[in-house]
Amino acid sequence: MIIRVSELQAQEMEKPRGGKGTAIRLAYEAACGFKGEVTNFAMMSLQPNSAIGMHQHQGDMEIYLMLDGNAKTIDNDVEAVLNAGDMLVTKDGEQHCLVNEGDTPITFLAIIIKH
Repeated sequence: MIIRVSELQAQEMEKPRGGKGTAIRLAYEAACGFKGEVTNFAMMSLQPNSAIGMHQHQGDMEIYLMLDGNAKTIDNDVEAVLNAGDMLVTKDGEQHCLVNEGDTPITFLAIIIKH
């Protein structure tokens, strides 16, 4: 499942958590509500002309949040491009890959949650 940053509703927060100023919150609600143990929480840099191969998740799920750049993905047989701010949610039993066909590294957050 791909969540596009352009489809999220920005929420302005004044003095967040008792702080000062303003923060803008983009809530990725589709990635919430899963019960389990986080087994991987990493910022990844995928180098030019590199790929994370197609793999299926069994007994866990994975979330990729694109921090910069863009990458090609195949999400359960559907090919798409992920841009900065987009999120890919791969649930138990689903499969995905990520490919950097560009000339510069891309950065993304990878989280694996075990069921």
